[in-house]
Amino acid sequence: MLNKFTLNFLIASLIVFILGSLFYLNINTKSDDHLISLYDQNLSNYKELTGEINRYFNDSTKDNLDISHYYTDDFVFHSFPASFKKGLTTIKDDYIQGFIRMRDMNMSINIGHSIYLPGIDQDSYEIDGSVRVYYGSLLSLDTNTVEFSGYRTVNFRDGKVSEIWEWADYGGVNLLLNGGDSKLDEF
Repeated sequence: MLNKFTLNFLIASLIVFILGSLFYLNINTKSDDHLISLYDQNLSNYKELTGEINRYFNDSTKDNLDISHYYTDDFVFHSFPASFKKGLTTIKDDYIQGFIRMRDMNMSINIGHSIYLPGIDQDSYEIDGSVRVYYGSLLSLDTNTVEFSGYRTVNFRDGKVSEIWEWADYGGVNLLLNGGDSKLDEF
């Protein structure tokens, strides 16, 4: 039989444990809410950016691709074509100029259906505000059109895209689009 002191101690300990757990859950919920809100804002910015790129290619009256403000000054695009297992990097100005060169070569891209998911921190495995994207696109050169899919993770800093890591079959797209002609290699 438990004496009165031991029983009171156990009850007090249980109350402290329950209150501590509720406090901990409340803090984590607020933190999670903040990160979900950050993800939602970054996703909204990314969707706006994608819309601007689509409009540039699909509206012949749109002369300028004004998307620089969506990216940080030190933005880097990482891609992983065949023969480059560690990937290639492209800086902001070259990345944006790539879209302009595509249109100048009579190419167009239409980023269609997309599935968006929150990204996670690679160390803590917690939502970090980044955006993961599974997408389908149409890439056209003159009258040839190729459908393809890709995956990318998009990192943000202060609401701007700071890095994109993309995996897509660029070689296959190039082969189907122009029979191996190196026109896409210029892009």
